[in-house]
Amino acid sequence: MRLLKLKPTPCRWLCALLFSVCFMATGHGQNASPLVIGISAEFGLKGSHSAQAIERGARLAIDEINQGGGVLGGRKLVLETRDDLSLPARSVANVRQFAANPDVLAVFCGRYSSAAADLVPLVNREGLLLLNPWAAADAIANNGATPNYVFRLSMTDSGALGLMTRHANARKFKRVGLLLPNNAWGRSSLAAFLAAAARYPGMQHTPLWYNFGDQDFSDKLLMARQAGAQAILMVANEAEGGRLVQQIAALPEAQRLPIISHWGITGGDFPAVAGPALRSVDLVVAQTFRLHQAGHPKAASVAKAYKVLFGEDLQDLKAAAGFVHAYDLTHLLAMAIRKAGSAERAAVRGAMENLGTYAGLLRTHVRPFTPTNHDGLDQKHLVLSRFNAEGKLVAASTR
Repeated sequence: MRLLKLKPTPCRWLCALLFSVCFMATGHGQNASPLVIGISAEFGLKGSHSAQAIERGARLAIDEINQGGGVLGGRKLVLETRDDLSLPARSVANVRQFAANPDVLAVFCGRYSSAAADLVPLVNREGLLLLNPWAAADAIANNGATPNYVFRLSMTDSGALGLMTRHANARKFKRVGLLLPNNAWGRSSLAAFLAAAARYPGMQHTPLWYNFGDQDFSDKLLMARQAGAQAILMVANEAEGGRLVQQIAALPEAQRLPIISHWGITGGDFPAVAGPALRSVDLVVAQTFRLHQAGHPKAASVAKAYKVLFGEDLQDLKAAAGFVHAYDLTHLLAMAIRKAGSAERAAVRGAMENLGTYAGLLRTHVRPFTPTNHDGLDQKHLVLSRFNAEGKLVAASTR
């Protein structure tokens, strides 16, 4: 039988061209445009290191993914960053611009819940994946939307306050002063505390509200002492938390209340902000991970890759939780792209809810997200830490 050679008629050329265009439109192949991951976070906020840590975590993961061949037959990932200064309006404007670019698949938010919460209706309406590596307000990830495009790998206020309250109860603190910012984060944390304290009959609290930027907490400390508080449960970032530590350290030793802190203080260089006073105060802080813990199976290889890419030691990184969470979230996103076989946002969102197992830096994730739960961590994954003399976070049992 003799094979017939078909002449390349204009019709066949047109069909081939259309096939090529359709193939490229699916996002497959090395010649496709890079797939963009955005970050809108507090890069320009003085004293904050969280956005920079998130960027480095995502950037290192992207470098590993691209060196491994990218996704969808060779399509590369790239990172674009925009500063929102922690301001919700700037965050929304940044993400609206990201959403308008069809090559942008997902956007990371920063650590401020007020900025992240305002993104929720926008990303769900636009169908853009929002990856949350820090912001803790409970309703951000499990927000009731269908479909829900927000995926968090981070602590929640319920998890943090649950751990903090349990620790207070274990130390037999029956009355605490609850230091809270006068904003959505503070209100979320108060609700989380009340839910947690209901499990411990007799646990009483005195709310101590403050505003971001406050410098003098002497009236709050006086209120706490007058109410008989045995400890302070602190919801604060590094600036206000550092001042509180300094003012407690200045008191006579018998009046220095222990502090059990939410993790906001770790978003900057808290030991430098608090200064020598930190050594005079009993302070523990909720965390998801300690970079300095020994024996982590993946830490050594990641630290080596970090040194190669950034020319610095990972052990010196500030706000390291943001790095760890963003690193794992980026790899989970790449897994979802491969599972979906597509860069189409809705398909990747669905794949995120049905991932398998990933041995990450934070932990081994076994189906971290489901259709009914977009929080990849819960309270059992949290730990309490202390700052040692070198300013490193170590297990709370070590001082």
